[in-house]
Amino acid sequence: MDGWLQEPNGRNVLRFHRDHAARYEAYVFIDRGEPIPGQPALLKRRERLSRKRAVEQWQKLLKAGWRRVESQW
Repeated sequence: MDGWLQEPNGRNVLRFHRDHAARYEAYVFIDRGEPIPGQPALLKRRERLSRKRAVEQWQKLLKAGWRRVESQW
């Protein structure tokens, strides 16, 4: 599972990407950050969820108005 979501007001972005170090169960990292024009993104938080919970979170955010975007950093 890899993808990017941006919150409705356009400020914060979430990056969902697979934890390749996980050996037995699929885990996904969710990085929260704020893109800053002309500078590296301000990364605010990282959490690690099971793939199942990450998919649930993705779907919940889409229903709340977050939108899919291209790579932000």
